[in-house]
Amino acid sequence: MKKIFFLGLVVGLVLSLSSAAHANMLVNAGFESPMGDNADPDNWWGMRADPLKTDVVMKTSTAQQHSGSQSAKTVMTPLSGGNTWAGWGQEVSIGAGEQITASTWLKATARNYANPKLQLEFKNMGGELLNKTSVIAPTGTFDWTNLTTTVTTPEGTETVLINLLVEKTSGGASGEFYWDDASIDIAAVPEPASLLLLGSGLVGVLGLRKKK
Repeated sequence: MKKIFFLGLVVGLVLSLSSAAHANMLVNAGFESPMGDNADPDNWWGMRADPLKTDVVMKTSTAQQHSGSQSAKTVMTPLSGGNTWAGWGQEVSIGAGEQITASTWLKATARNYANPKLQLEFKNMGGELLNKTSVIAPTGTFDWTNLTTTVTTPEGTETVLINLLVEKTSGGASGEFYWDDASIDIAAVPEPASLLLLGSGLVGVLGLRKKK
C-alpha cells in the first residue's frame, strides 16, 4: 500500500512540474488591459490592409465577453476600395520543431461577406514569412465559438505571429466580431529534474519491494 501511495505521489509531482512549463505565451490574452470601451488593448497590434481607410474600427469592448469584463472588437463597414482584411496580432518567440496549440474564442453578431479566422504565421530570424496556417470560423453569425489548431513549427522558425483575422470577400462586406481568451501553448516536455524525480521514485519503490 505504501509503495502504491509513494509512486502516485512521485507521478503527481512530475505531472505538476510538466504542466507548469505548459503556459500561455501571449500577454493580455483576455484583452482586459486597459479597461473600458474603445481602448487600444496592451500588447496587441490592430493590423489593417490600409490603416488610412476608415471602414474598420478595432477597439476593446465591454458589450461582449467570453470571460472577464471585456473583449477585443473588430467592426467592418462597407467601403469600395477599403480594407480587404484586418486583424489583432501578437508575435512570440518560438523556435523550429515545437508542437504548439493556438486558440481563441470568437463571437460574430453581424456578418456579411466577411470571413473571420485564427491564423498563425511562422517567420525566420530576418522576419521573412516561412509558412502560415489558419482555422476558418463557421459560416453565418454565431455565439462564442472556440477556434483551435495544433501544429509543429517549420524549420527555420524564430517567431510565430497569431493573427485574429477578418477578411472581406467584397468591398461591400461588413461585420461585427468579438475576440477573447486567445492563447499559444508549447507542448510540455518533462524537464531533466522531473525525470530525475521520477527515476528516484521508481528506485525507491523497487527498494521497498526488495526489502519486503
